[in-house]
Amino acid sequence: MAAVSRLTVEEPAGRRHRAHLDPDGASVEDLLARAATQDARTAAERFRKAAGDLAAVAPPADAPVLENLATAGIAAAGQVARASNAVFLLELEAADPHVPDQPMRAIYKPARGERPLWDFPRRTLHLRERAAYLLSAALGMEVVPPTVLRDGPVGPGSVQLYIHPRTVPLDGDAAAGIEAQLRRLAAFDVLANNADRKATHLLVDGDGHLWGIDNALTFLPYPRQRTALLELGGSDLADGDAALVRRLRTGTSLPALRAALGRLLTAEEVAAFDGRLEELADDPWYPRLDGWGGRPFEWW
Repeated sequence: MAAVSRLTVEEPAGRRHRAHLDPDGASVEDLLARAATQDARTAAERFRKAAGDLAAVAPPADAPVLENLATAGIAAAGQVARASNAVFLLELEAADPHVPDQPMRAIYKPARGERPLWDFPRRTLHLRERAAYLLSAALGMEVVPPTVLRDGPVGPGSVQLYIHPRTVPLDGDAAAGIEAQLRRLAAFDVLANNADRKATHLLVDGDGHLWGIDNALTFLPYPRQRTALLELGGSDLADGDAALVRRLRTGTSLPALRAALGRLLTAEEVAAFDGRLEELADDPWYPRLDGWGGRPFEWW
């Protein structure tokens, strides 16, 4: 959290508070009913439609990584301890794209291991992991590691490239660049409506590149953003990040992204994403979120 605490924010006066929690007037029963509209059978059908769609909006550089994640043989698998859902580390019969002489490893999250949540449709979290990667790729932000859908050792799930974390401190220039990367990731989270950005979901690799992992709690159709980067609320996006958002809205990749998201998410969720994109492109500043005073949401 040290890098997060150093963020500097200048908030222009007069900016409104954007609602970000539950829909106005919605009860817990309403939310449970909404979450139940997509059952496991529907999620399985979405998996079948989307699993082979490797190249959708992905940059060419990611193509071989995505292919290996989806098809390379699995040499070994082990379960990750103390995860809230079932998570496995796979070792694949392919080379790591970033670390020489290392096998490719991946984080595998099977649908059958997803813990039911009251505000997300069941058996959809693996689909949202893939949707988050597609959004990052379409934006050109490179904040989510390459992610595919695959029928793994215990059934359908998401498979994401394992990022080897940096083991030595960053030097002065690289450390100073982390703030800009945090701001870019926060802009991504606004568009993805990320309801679970904890500090432990921020990972710096050996090259000093910041990645956002654990992106399953995203793309709800109503405002639900929760983030460790609260203090950015009300401040402007960096010019470069705002330009990426505007380019996505007006560029040729948006129809392909919408189509790919439509194979993973409900029509209501895709429409809500469109609304967030329009709003952020027109008014590029971070939502001012409440501080969750006294609420038990951990930032670790």
